[in-house]
Amino acid sequence: GRSFHLLFFWILFENVMSLHRTKATLIGLLEAGRANEWVVTEKLGSAMKMKSANKASARKSFMRMWERLNVPELGVGAFLFSCGWYDVAFGKDNFFIYLFFQSMAFFVVGVGYVGTIVPQS
Repeated sequence: GRSFHLLFFWILFENVMSLHRTKATLIGLLEAGRANEWVVTEKLGSAMKMKSANKASARKSFMRMWERLNVPELGVGAFLFSCGWYDVAFGKDNFFIYLFFQSMAFFVVGVGYVGTIVPQS
C-alpha cells in the first residue's frame, strides 16, 4: 500500500545521497583542507537572514542559481537516463523503468531542488 510507495521514493533518495556521502568521504580522506565545505543541512532561518541582508540583482540571482547546480549528480542522471534508453532499445527486461525513475531523482538533486529554497518575494 502506501508504505511501499514511500519506500520506493526513499530508496531513490538514498541512492542519490550515497553519491554525496562518497564525495564527502573522498574529500575528507584526500583533501583535508576542503573538508569544511560540506554543510550537512542548511537552516531556513540563516537563509532568510542572508536574503534580507542581500538584495540580489539579476546577475547575482543567476550566479546563485548556477551555484545550486550539482554537476556530478547531473552527470550520473544523464548516464542512467542513457542506460534506460539502451534498455528500452535492446533489453529484454524492464530495467528501464527503475533507471528512468532513478535518473529523475538525480536530476532533481542535480538542479538543486532538494534542500532549503527561500521564496523570492
